Amino acid sequence: MASLAVLAMSVAAAAEPQKDARPDPGGVLAVPRAIARYVGERVNDLLDVFEVNVGIGRGAKIDVKYGVQFFGLGDVRSRRLGTIDRRVGYWRENDSEIGLLPLSLLAWPVHYGARELGARRLAADAKFVAETGSDGLQLLDRKELNDDPEFLLKDTVNGPVHARWGDSFPIGAEVHVGVGVRVMLRPLQLLDFIAGFAGIELDPWLAECPSR
Repeated sequence: MASLAVLAMSVAAAAEPQKDARPDPGGVLAVPRAIARYVGERVNDLLDVFEVNVGIGRGAKIDVKYGVQFFGLGDVRSRRLGTIDRRVGYWRENDSEIGLLPLSLLAWPVHYGARELGARRLAADAKFVAETGSDGLQLLDRKELNDDPEFLLKDTVNGPVHARWGDSFPIGAEVHVGVGVRVMLRPLQLLDFIAGFAGIELDPWLAECPSR
């Protein structure tokens, strides 16, 4: 009986799965992969903060954005090369804007004077400059990033508020006369970059459209 018991224990031990003593490759690489993912996220968030690009195309424009409003005027049809939406590439862009505060306030006396004189067209134009120029309006149409026909971004800017929270309240400047340069910083994206070091992710909110 003792011999049978020893034999049964030997068979059970042989049937028991042996644990692999070799290190688990997934476990060894888990930490480097987590570090690489974290660094990649921080780099992407940093690229979201800045827009730096050059353009060539017809039209002229001057623009200064200072967070709560912008001062600018122009209409440009260009091809641009630089950074946009955490990517580097080239794209086609149509850009029209008017934002003339405080100079736009001078259009109100012209509006009222033209209305009294019966100059309806002049009165209407002056009113448009006074209202839209004070509020600030910009129409952006971006297409074909890196020859990708699926890339399309239309942005209607009312004062400092863009179509996405992440693009709103920008600070920067642009000058274009045939050839142009644009340098822009997005404060809300900068907040997301800083919050990311604490593990807080604001991207879902920044991608939302503000209610207007």
